[in-house]
Amino acid sequence: MRDLRINTSAPNLVNLCIDRISHGNMEGRMYHKYTEGPVGFHTVQDCLLKMDALFDRIGYPQTTVRQRNFKNLPESMEKEEAVPVSDAAKVLAQSGELVTFVVHVNYRQNATWQGEVVWADTKQRCRFRSALELLKLIDGALDEAEGAGAPEAEETLETERR
Repeated sequence: MRDLRINTSAPNLVNLCIDRISHGNMEGRMYHKYTEGPVGFHTVQDCLLKMDALFDRIGYPQTTVRQRNFKNLPESMEKEEAVPVSDAAKVLAQSGELVTFVVHVNYRQNATWQGEVVWADTKQRCRFRSALELLKLIDGALDEAEGAGAPEAEETLETERR
């Protein structure tokens, strides 16, 4: 991962390790500096919500639009300070069974995300202008990885199709 030229000092660097596709959803683990171990996710929505919660917790990147929801729970005015418990080298050392992406969200403007994603397995780097565009990039990479014929990926995907 050293040769990927990733800003390892970024507080909101997330390593997405995608292990399998199950019923059309990607499942895997995410790693960041604010937990010792992995944070599992079972759907795309789960992944995005956990990433957004991380950004809210660390206060970076700041959001320009306050999210609305159906809950009427009062929000606490005091934020707990997020303290890094892991270093970037440990975060970036992890890899997914299918594919691995390093995501760096630079901005949360216009009720979405803007940033950069690196497909660690192929060292491809791409900027995204929205969370939807990020998902499309990841989905395209998963399709490409499936088409490349990685033996484990084919087994996992073939098992899911049955």
